[in-house]
Amino acid sequence: MNKRLRISQCMIVKNEEKNIEKALSWGKDLFWEQIVVDTGSSDRTVEIARQMGAQVYYFSWIDDFAAAKNYAIDQAKGDWIAFLDADEYMEAEDGARIAAMLERWTAGAENERVSKTIAILTAWVNLEDDGSVMAHGSQLRFFQNRKDLRYRGRIHEALYLDGHCLSESDWLDAVGEVTIYHTGYAKSVAGEGQKAERNRRILEKELAERPDDPSLMGYLGDTCRSKGENEEAIACYEKAIGVLPFPPDEGWPDEDTRTCRNFVNLLLLLCQEKEEENERIRRTYEKALLYFPGEADLEYILGNYYVRRGDYKEAGRHLERCLDVFERTGNSHHGVYLFANLFGVWENLAVCYFNEGELGKCVNTCVGCLKERPLHMGILKVLLLAFRADAERYARELAQAETLASVKPLPAASGKQVLDFLGKLYDFGSLRDRLFIRKAAAETEYAELSWALRSLFSAEELEMIERSGK
Repeated sequence: MNKRLRISQCMIVKNEEKNIEKALSWGKDLFWEQIVVDTGSSDRTVEIARQMGAQVYYFSWIDDFAAAKNYAIDQAKGDWIAFLDADEYMEAEDGARIAAMLERWTAGAENERVSKTIAILTAWVNLEDDGSVMAHGSQLRFFQNRKDLRYRGRIHEALYLDGHCLSESDWLDAVGEVTIYHTGYAKSVAGEGQKAERNRRILEKELAERPDDPSLMGYLGDTCRSKGENEEAIACYEKAIGVLPFPPDEGWPDEDTRTCRNFVNLLLLLCQEKEEENERIRRTYEKALLYFPGEADLEYILGNYYVRRGDYKEAGRHLERCLDVFERTGNSHHGVYLFANLFGVWENLAVCYFNEGELGKCVNTCVGCLKERPLHMGILKVLLLAFRADAERYARELAQAETLASVKPLPAASGKQVLDFLGKLYDFGSLRDRLFIRKAAAETEYAELSWALRSLFSAEELEMIERSGK
């Protein structure tokens, strides 16, 4: 790494003994200096940070994240700041990409747009304990070290330049190139209850000063929701939405992600907790579309709602629309929940097609998914059900026909034909793939396919399978 590129890694910490070593290790080759501001740790956080070579400072906690972060920035001597939490990290290749961007900027911007860049917007992915994606969004974590650029807000703080919050004209969008991974929302993380109470306390202080601030109401809704206080969360979100101008101003800012989250989280809770209040759900959805017509999560939530109700026609309409909107709008600001469960959407859409008798669409949807993720059991089972249903439909028409000539030929595949088709998606030389298909056939009670599958196994393998009960 060219150390002429001076990036100061900054973080504020408290009792991060489990995370601090990794937090200071992943970017060792990227950062020019590492600054840790401790706000009152009682574990080995400070000791480990010093052993790792970081500069350690102390800041007395005053229920103000912006104040603590600004203190850390004040200690930095680099040209750029990288402000990540102790439970966040980047992959090495993403670090190299961000370094290349900043090196180009330092050497002389290639165009006017880059020369005006104050910060870099990156993808931000929340991970579960097993590494799966919980949610996806974007964050401004790399920015210039300049006196007129500081955080504001006791909690859910934002960067302000000369009194105005940064907007799209101030940053370079690198969401498609660089990702920050966050593990702090994983289910196993300890102390979440204490954090929620701390957040509530700070938010209530802020709301006492700005009682009509919809962003603060939304953040309080998030805190209530994280504690399972869903009725209180719904009330907060509805209050936040209620103070918005209506109808919305023309060209409502697409980057107003906080207001967008208020609508999305409200709709999510209504669909989970108030399934009998269909009209209330519909009103919330329609109002949200007036402000954010490009929000794929609105369609995603309603699609899943109608799947649970067994209204597959309506569910399919919303799920198709959510994928279409997501393809057009990307995911730097929108589609947070959809992005985390994209394959679940395709599976539900295939189920909708199946239940509506659109077997061709069902098969095409399943095949597209299985090409990307062949060991997705749910999608393979829907595919087999579609093949079996087509064969059964053909058999019924044949039985009801007066003469064979009156039956229109249908592409109803035999077990052998289905097996040949699956051979384009799976490696029959792999015992794992063969057992996977065998399990799907058994669980869908596709007897004809199960019989055809026997030809792929040797006598010894069949004997082993029968002994194991698989």
